Amino acid sequence: MKAPDLPAVTAATPDGEPTPLGRYNGFEIYPMPFFTRLETRDPAALAQWYERALGFAVVFRGPLIHLRRMKYQDVLIGPGTNDATAACGCPVLAFGADGVVDALAQRAAAVPPLGRSLAGEPVDTPWNTRELTVVDPAGHRIVFTSRSPQPDPEGHERWRALFAAGREPSP
Repeated sequence: MKAPDLPAVTAATPDGEPTPLGRYNGFEIYPMPFFTRLETRDPAALAQWYERALGFAVVFRGPLIHLRRMKYQDVLIGPGTNDATAACGCPVLAFGADGVVDALAQRAAAVPPLGRSLAGEPVDTPWNTRELTVVDPAGHRIVFTSRSPQPDPEGHERWRALFAAGREPSP
């Protein structure tokens, strides 16, 4: 038996972006193609840490606190009874942060630690990115990734060759 088709819930603009739904509290409101919901015993304190340490801003406060750092970097924080989610093997949050990884690292390091919060140092990866890993007060890991400001040409060529070898031929 074939599953019924679901009706389209949102439309997209010609370039594939979700159709904006208007503005609220100075923010564009759009159907979020991806967002993360974090649970903690003290949602207000966790939201404040995200604001101070990572530059997120409050879009809306209600049963969930909706934060955004930039378009498509939305985090919803709500009440929960277990702050130990990082120990359960939960996914790591990853956000693009092209060109601002070092500034985010400085900002996060300037905020006094709270709970299990930890601001790492930016690291250059073998795949030509610069990454910053932080841990929020409830133990959630967040990675901000940027293109490397000084890419390794040999590393770039190795990755290009790997991708070319795995590319399917054009029909």
